[in-house]
Amino acid sequence: MSIARLTTAFALSLLAAQLASGVAVACDNPGKTHTLKFKVKDDGCVVKVKQDSNGADADTITACETDTVIWRVSGKSKAIVFDGASPFEWLDSGFKGNDIEAKVKAGTAGNEYKYSVKVDGMSCVLDPKIIVGP
Repeated sequence: MSIARLTTAFALSLLAAQLASGVAVACDNPGKTHTLKFKVKDDGCVVKVKQDSNGADADTITACETDTVIWRVSGKSKAIVFDGASPFEWLDSGFKGNDIEAKVKAGTAGNEYKYSVKVDGMSCVLDPKIIVGP
């Protein structure tokens, strides 16, 4: 296993332990931009969300209020759809063939938001999440 994978695995397990114990994950750099991309199978289905900068797993990211999240879209149009509540001004981005960008809104800190990545014309769905830290 590579050092990057071990570091990512450790960070995710630490985050999970903090969340399970009720300890909030503090925002250390508000106003940051999180650029994400999709790993796509040959048939066009999205199978993973990855960080654009280093390709690390981004199925769960921690963002701060005022952060910007950008999903890089290539190939078929894609949509980001939240179930119930959203940390953005919208629940459904609509299908877009270009980048999907949104700023985390105020009043969302301390919550976890599940979303689905949908591919236009496909029945596949991926369910990652965004955690908004205090």
